[in-house]
Amino acid sequence: MNGYERRTELKKEKIRTAALELFCTYGTDKTTINEIAQKAGVAPASIYNYFGSKEGLMKDIAINLLENSWKARKELWETDLPFPELLRRAVTMNDDFIDNINLEALRALLDTDPEIKKLADDFYNHKYPYIVGQFIEKGRREGYIRRELSIEAATLYLKMYQNTLRQPEMLKNQSKDLWKELCDLMLYGLAGQPVNDKLE
Repeated sequence: MNGYERRTELKKEKIRTAALELFCTYGTDKTTINEIAQKAGVAPASIYNYFGSKEGLMKDIAINLLENSWKARKELWETDLPFPELLRRAVTMNDDFIDNINLEALRALLDTDPEIKKLADDFYNHKYPYIVGQFIEKGRREGYIRRELSIEAATLYLKMYQNTLRQPEMLKNQSKDLWKELCDLMLYGLAGQPVNDKLE
C-alpha cells in the first residue's frame, strides 16, 4: 500500500468511525451525510466518492464490523494462551463491544442489504460453529469443560443464547448489565467447575 492508498484508507476509516458513532446515537434514518462529514472532518463529496451514498456507507460499515469481529475472534481462539486467559479476553472483548455499540442500530445496519444478511448468516451458521469448536476443544484439553460434552451439544447450547440475544426485544433492551450477565453465563456456564479461583 503506497502513501496515497494509506491516506485514503485512513480517511475512509475516519468516516466509518464517525458514521457508526452517529448511527448508534441518533439512528441511521436521522443521521445525514453532512453530519457524518462534519464529524469525520471531511467534505461530503468524499463520502459520496468513497461509498456512493449513505446506504453504501451503511453497507460498508456492516461488512467491516462482521469481518473485523470474525478476524479478532478467530485470532484470539487460535492463540496458545491458557483457557482461563482466553475466556477472560473473550468476555472483555464482548463487554467492550456491548459498551461501544447501540445494538438496535447494529441490527438496522445488518438488515440493510441481502449481501450483508448473507454474510451475517454465514457467520452464525459456519464461522461461529468453528469458533465454538476451538473453544470446546481447548477447554476440554485443559480440563475446564467436561470431556463428555459433545461439540454438537455445546454448539446448540451457545446458539440458544445467541438466538436470545438477537431477538428484537433484547436489542431494544439497552441494559448493558443484562447483556453482560447473559454473555458471562453463556461462557462460564460451560465450565464443569468454577474457574474464578484460577482466573485470579
